[in-house]
Amino acid sequence: MSALIDWEQLDMIADGFTPDFVEIYREFVSEMPTLLSQLRDKVLAGDASAAAKVAHQIKGSSANFGFVGVSRAAATLEQNAKTGSLIDATALLGDATLSFEKAVAEVRIQRNA
Repeated sequence: MSALIDWEQLDMIADGFTPDFVEIYREFVSEMPTLLSQLRDKVLAGDASAAAKVAHQIKGSSANFGFVGVSRAAATLEQNAKTGSLIDATALLGDATLSFEKAVAEVRIQRNA
């Protein structure tokens, strides 16, 4: 496992990177920027409850694909937001976004997906 990707998790769900999996993976990759943007909007609006919900969705989706860097940042943001705190949310959102971009690039290089 790298700091960004749990390769065992990704390879387990990828099942050899079949065309069906690649389609699902590409959908995940195309939808995550929208979720990150929604989270940014909630954070900037100061809506901790809504931010926690979006962070939860990001956490789960990214964990399913083994994107542990994204999942960890989203999990921390979610926990903080559940207590009403968005103090570190901007930094955590930045971490999640950068981790996502790096993980996508790494999967492209390592698994050609």
